[in-house]
Amino acid sequence: MKTNSIITLLVSSVILTGISAAITHYAIRDSRDRVEWVFHTYEVIDQADILLTLLKDTESNQRGYLITGDSGYVMNFHKSRGRLLATSDSLLHLVSDNPEQISLLHDKLLPFIRQKLYYVEDAIDHYNVYGQDSAFAFIKNGSGKALMDSIEQYEATFSNHEKILLSNRLEQVDVTHNRQIYIRYASFILIAFASILALFTIVQKQHRNEQLINELNIANTSLEKKVEQRTTELRRQSEVTEELNQKLQENMEELEMFYETLQVKSIKTESALQEIEDLYNNAPCGYHSLAADGTIMRMNQTELKWLGYTVDEVLGKMHVTSILVPEEHNSYYNDFEAFKREGFIHNKEHTFVRKDGSLFPVLLNATAIYNELGNYIMSRGTVIDIAERKAYEQQLMEVNKKLTRFNTDKDNFLSVAAHDLKSPVNNILGLISLINMQKGNISAEQAEYILHIQHLCSNMQSLIVNLLDIGKIEGGIMELKYEAINITEFMKEHLDNFKEHAATKNILLILEDGTQDVCITTDRSALQRISENLISNALKFSPPHTDVIVRIRQNSHYLKIEVQDHGLGIPSTEMKLLFRKFQKLSTRPTGGEGSSGLGLSIVKELVSALKGKISVESEVNKGTTFSVELPVCE
Repeated sequence: MKTNSIITLLVSSVILTGISAAITHYAIRDSRDRVEWVFHTYEVIDQADILLTLLKDTESNQRGYLITGDSGYVMNFHKSRGRLLATSDSLLHLVSDNPEQISLLHDKLLPFIRQKLYYVEDAIDHYNVYGQDSAFAFIKNGSGKALMDSIEQYEATFSNHEKILLSNRLEQVDVTHNRQIYIRYASFILIAFASILALFTIVQKQHRNEQLINELNIANTSLEKKVEQRTTELRRQSEVTEELNQKLQENMEELEMFYETLQVKSIKTESALQEIEDLYNNAPCGYHSLAADGTIMRMNQTELKWLGYTVDEVLGKMHVTSILVPEEHNSYYNDFEAFKREGFIHNKEHTFVRKDGSLFPVLLNATAIYNELGNYIMSRGTVIDIAERKAYEQQLMEVNKKLTRFNTDKDNFLSVAAHDLKSPVNNILGLISLINMQKGNISAEQAEYILHIQHLCSNMQSLIVNLLDIGKIEGGIMELKYEAINITEFMKEHLDNFKEHAATKNILLILEDGTQDVCITTDRSALQRISENLISNALKFSPPHTDVIVRIRQNSHYLKIEVQDHGLGIPSTEMKLLFRKFQKLSTRPTGGEGSSGLGLSIVKELVSALKGKISVESEVNKGTTFSVELPVCE
């Protein structure tokens, strides 16, 4: 019965090992596929952004041509148009496996883009045939802006779908990786448990055999005494000789039966031990046993094959450091005392040296063995070849390095571009201010164009400031200059800068001050950028004829600034995307204003730098409230 239990346990260990290897193989392949899908989704998002940028380039070249008459803009227009069509085909190919995205491209986004291109070309044709004034009248009376708004809306929907898909796929990569680790650990624990249980059963079996031998010796001793007694009785009483011989014969028969039973059990025990030996030597992982001084006393065939040695070359002759790279010898000796004291080593990585000098990485688990007095006498270790896993880890590290380098190049480019654009945009705004001072010399139509240019330059100026802020924050070059600031005076002066913007949308800007000349010690520039972004966002996403409320509250430790609007709100599914860089949500500005997706990420970084906290509450179709808590001065 016990032999059957041993076989069952050992077979279970082999089956568990096979299942673990199969699951690990498919999990690694699944993880690799999911990583490839992540990069594919990144490419789709990038192509969608390029598509919108190229469309805007065609419109910019059209306007440049209509304003200056320079034919170079027409050439650039046709180049952008060609790249736009090529990018559209590329995007269709990339999402060919997604019917929903294909439908959005075929039925909505691409038809609108083609319609926008025809509209831009018609304006150029008007200019060539009827002149500049007719072309501008055509643009003014046309539906170009509505088309662009629709295109941007569909592009945002398309990109958001891909970003949600990207987030899900990243989560699936993490889940697959964690599941693989859990499966490996669980398999190793189950295999070890089954092996230990089988070993315990064998030890019990051996102990039982020893008991049987002792019983046999006792029986033999008892038999000798009986023979001696009966021999003496035979001399004294001849009449009982026959009876004594009969009993002796019976005892001999019983002894023969006992020996036969013992022999059968010994044969079964040897067979079970042979099976254990086969499983030990042919296991998918390496096993070895070390003496107290580190000499290799036992090693299975799997580990010997990995190392390229024979049994005669290793057992009792080689020290464990002989199969370790020289750099890890100190680590072995330094950890040896702790190992003897704690009794185990879990998942320690080592590099083994083969007989031919080549190296391979392994994962070591070891258990210390003690005698009855608690003294360390030897150890048993399990070794797993992790060369394949290391190769995958190296590939992932290389990919991460490339992504980091690409991100750094992108940040450097944005920082340089923003710095170089700052001065020209400021000059344009200055020239517009001079023109506005001479409004009597320009027509109403020209004034409208100038106002449009001014809005575009203001949006560009805001984007440049945000890009420069992001560059400083990510580059770690932002310097904070703390000073005492009266928050009431600061906020009143600051709100005056937004009155004109609020008036253009008929929005009432309200300050609710619940403080009493509260002073906070903070950086004035950072506080200004925080309030600018929050108030600007509230005005941007508020519909006309509503109000934006700025509240100031104080408790014993913090000053709380709240900015509340009554706009469309933020869907709960998009809350986790709120403070990410370049993240545009489904809610769009109510007055056609631009949005770079940088403002809230800058606010979060600045609030953290000032040792404060930021939170948001929002309800769809009812509005949003951003709350910032900053420490007050003593």
